[in-house]
Amino acid sequence: MKQLQYLAPALAPVHPAWEDVLKSPAVFARLVQIDQQLSQQAAQGKTLFPPRANIFNALRTMAPADIKVVILGQDPYHGQGEAMGLSFSVPPGVRIPPSLRNIYKELVADLGGGMPASGDLTHWAEQGVLLLNSVLSVEMDKAGSHGKLGWQAVTDALIDAVNQKNPGCVFLLWGNWAQTKAERIDSSRHLVLTAAHPSPLSASRGFHGCRHFSQVNAWLAAHGRGTIHWMPAASQNSLF
Repeated sequence: MKQLQYLAPALAPVHPAWEDVLKSPAVFARLVQIDQQLSQQAAQGKTLFPPRANIFNALRTMAPADIKVVILGQDPYHGQGEAMGLSFSVPPGVRIPPSLRNIYKELVADLGGGMPASGDLTHWAEQGVLLLNSVLSVEMDKAGSHGKLGWQAVTDALIDAVNQKNPGCVFLLWGNWAQTKAERIDSSRHLVLTAAHPSPLSASRGFHGCRHFSQVNAWLAAHGRGTIHWMPAASQNSLF
C-alpha cells in the first residue's frame, strides 16, 4: 500500500479479502500513523518484534468469512526469536512459553493425546483459526511498549469484519482483556466462550477445565463447518 514503508513487507502476503478493511479510510489512516512511528523507532536502532514481514501473519491464510475460530491475544512476545505474528505461537525450536504450555495442558486434558513438541500454531491458522493479537508489534524486552501506537483501532476493525462477514464461528475470549471484545460480537450467530487467561497467574482460576477445544469442535460440527484438528504430531520430548 502506498504511503507505508515499514509495514509494506507485512501487508504484501495478506489474504486479499482483508484489503477492504485495511484500506478503509479510518483504518488506513491509523496504519499510516503506526507506520511512521515504527519507521522512526527502527531508524533509532530499536529492535522490534515480530520481524516486520510477519506482523500481519494472522491474516495470510483465510478470508474473514472462512474463519472458524478466533483466539485473541494481547501483544506479541517481546523476547528474542519468539514472536511470529500469531497470538500465543512461537516458531519451531523455541521453548514453549508458560501461557501456551497451559493451553497445551488443557488441550491434552480435554482431547487426550501426548503433549505437543512445538509451540508453532501455524497448523491451527491453516485450518481457519484466527490467532490475533490486539497490538501487533512490540519493542524487544519491553512488554506492552506499543500499546499506545494505535493498533487497537486496526485489530478491532478486523474483529468487526469477522463478526459481520462470517456466517458463524467461535470466539475464544481468555482473560479480562479479551472479554472486553465480547460487545463487538453478535452472539446470536457466533459462539462466544470465555475463561480465565492461560497465564500461570490465572490459569488455575478457570482456564484449566474449561474444555473449550471439544466445545469448539462440537459447535462447528453441528453448524456444518467441520472441526479443527488441534493436535499436531505429539511428543513427550516437548520444549518445556
